[in-house]
Amino acid sequence: MKFTEQDIERLASFPAQNPNPVIEIDYGTEEVNYMNPAAENRFPEIEADGLKHILFDEIRKRVSLKKDFQCEVTVGSSIFEQKVYFIANTNFIRVYSSDITQMKQIEKNLSRLASFPEQNPSPIIEVDMNRNITYFNPAALIHFPDFYEKKFDHPVLNGLKNNFDKFKYSEIQVLSEEIKIGDKYYDQRSRFMPDSNVIRMFNLDISQMKRAEEIIREKNKDITDSINYAKKIQQSILPNETILKNNYPDSFVLYKPKDIISGDFYWFTEIENYFLFACADCTGHGVPGALMSMIGSNFITNIVNEKEITTPEGALLELDKKVRKALKQDDETESKDGMDIAFCSLQKQKNVLHYAGANRPLVIIRKGELIEYAPSKFAIGGQYNADKKFTDNKIQLEDSDCIYCFTDGICDQFGGPKGKKLMKKNFYNLLSQIHSKPMPEQKNALSNAMEEWKGSLEQVDDVLVIGIRI
Repeated sequence: MKFTEQDIERLASFPAQNPNPVIEIDYGTEEVNYMNPAAENRFPEIEADGLKHILFDEIRKRVSLKKDFQCEVTVGSSIFEQKVYFIANTNFIRVYSSDITQMKQIEKNLSRLASFPEQNPSPIIEVDMNRNITYFNPAALIHFPDFYEKKFDHPVLNGLKNNFDKFKYSEIQVLSEEIKIGDKYYDQRSRFMPDSNVIRMFNLDISQMKRAEEIIREKNKDITDSINYAKKIQQSILPNETILKNNYPDSFVLYKPKDIISGDFYWFTEIENYFLFACADCTGHGVPGALMSMIGSNFITNIVNEKEITTPEGALLELDKKVRKALKQDDETESKDGMDIAFCSLQKQKNVLHYAGANRPLVIIRKGELIEYAPSKFAIGGQYNADKKFTDNKIQLEDSDCIYCFTDGICDQFGGPKGKKLMKKNFYNLLSQIHSKPMPEQKNALSNAMEEWKGSLEQVDDVLVIGIRI
């Protein structure tokens, strides 16, 4: 199937859902930056081969020109139509590959049938350079019963009429487009035949394929509508930020799901003189991650409110036990789903913070100095491990201390001039530069910095950052 510019613009916004391979290459390092699921399934070897893969043969020849182009590439027994885009101000090339093997076989068959067009089931029409119809086969009258009457004014020839001068003056040799006549769709290929000085037009009936596409579009819409509704459910489970603002007015939550719904979640509540909050990153993103986030959020609420466990260390141990039990991980050895999380309990009157982390750190910036509190190197969930523990850190806070906890989405985002990960070091430098600003301004600064770093690349993971000024 051919790409239109509109298709590419639309699919580029969510290449993971594109049924055709989408690959991004750094031509400076010749390494792969991104492959959507379709590319990973079709070409698993590309990640190791990089730009040396046969799929990129034509790109290697033209890379020095740095100009967008379209070409056909043969890989084994398959033929791909490629659209290649050089992303401005980067070393990145984004490649959209559409398998046209079947279409090329159809063209080959049409060329073979052209030697006896009377038997061809597809309409064939020939027009000379004086705009005279010199031939049409029986299939043309079967598909277009009024063709004999309308002839050159028939809508099947509209595309040819609009481009006739381009054929006449040798500006084009081939014209391909999709047309609709009545309730039927046709893939129309017109080619100039120099031997006979005519333009020969083949019309392949693709109505069945278009109906199948419509069914897929409808199903995709149903799925998207369901996910959008799931987003409302997930958002209703997330705590209202007014709880955070009522306790710490100078604070923020930066929450940017990769997809419609998120595998990251935040949680907070107040109990007597304590404010408890958590920042969690569940396995996966999208629907699987969202399901896990709802499980985790409900479990934490139960642990704190029902079991009255409020110490970070105790809460994480109980959360680990509940996740393993819910996912039957002690019985099924292959299940490793779970979450990384930073859990904090803040004693408000005394300004004492207790923190424990499962693979997620805590950062405090005090008088310009950034202090990182390392987490325990264990995740929530997975098989039972008798050595698993979550160390409790007791921290005496001072006025104007800035507290940050975050998931790894912002640090793992690809971008910048070389398409590399932002990395924790750069994120910490950014926090140090902006920490003196009001927290809402910090939120905007972080969001803008991430978007600028990401550029035209896809967001790779859910992003969550919580900031609180004492």
